Amino acid sequence: MPTEQVLKKKLKGITTTRKISKAMKTAATVKYSQLSAVYSGYSEYAIQCRELYGIFGNDFLNEFLSVKPDAPVCYIVMASNKGMCGNFNTDLFNYAENLLSDENERKELILCGEKTIFYFKNKGYESVKDYIFSDVPRFSEAKSLCDDLRALFSEKEYSSVKIVYPQYVNMVRQYPCVKDLLNPESAHSSNADDMLFIPDKETVIKQSSEKIVESMLYGFILETAIGAQAATVMSMRSAYDAAVEYEEKLESEINRKRQSRVTADVIETFAEYYRDEE
Repeated sequence: MPTEQVLKKKLKGITTTRKISKAMKTAATVKYSQLSAVYSGYSEYAIQCRELYGIFGNDFLNEFLSVKPDAPVCYIVMASNKGMCGNFNTDLFNYAENLLSDENERKELILCGEKTIFYFKNKGYESVKDYIFSDVPRFSEAKSLCDDLRALFSEKEYSSVKIVYPQYVNMVRQYPCVKDLLNPESAHSSNADDMLFIPDKETVIKQSSEKIVESMLYGFILETAIGAQAATVMSMRSAYDAAVEYEEKLESEINRKRQSRVTADVIETFAEYYRDEE
């Protein structure tokens, strides 16, 4: 049986854990609220961009992707910058590794997030670009990634660009998935005869395609960020509740041992007193 001193040391450690988990839960909750506001405000713009892609999709595909069937696939893997978010990163990394294990497919890798970079570099994967986004990402960060992608596309030809990321469903559910950045199935060719382009179609398509890709990338980055904070909130909430429960259990056990010690001291004192009286 552990002594009272051992239990007190355990209680001190659990109390520290409770305080840390509460602080981290509070910080993650604040960031989650900020991201929720950004996500809600951005959603209308994202909807308009998706509708525009539905109209001019095939024209946008020609701006970015190669028509060669043997061109490599570009995988962009997104996860969080930090840990303490349960299985959020682990599930995504296992899912991504399973996708990357196909040896019949030529592929190149872009890594986003501190944990992503650390994990895949340690596994021996090589990447063409690495990115670390803010906990509350800005649109300019997506624009930077889009600019670099266009530069990469001018140097190398890709048959498709696949985003591997944790799709956000709600506060308690995020799951890894893969989506085409530019999905040919949802794209259509524009009917130039029915539309007026100013100054010309080529200029409009070129500039619009950049905005569309920036919008899509920012959406994936936001989903990853909001999912990471949601997972952190839930993980730290569980850690805090467990620490509180264990803290109460230790305090109760310490009190019982203290009471037993005091009772034993009283009995011993009375025993000595009666021996002296005899």
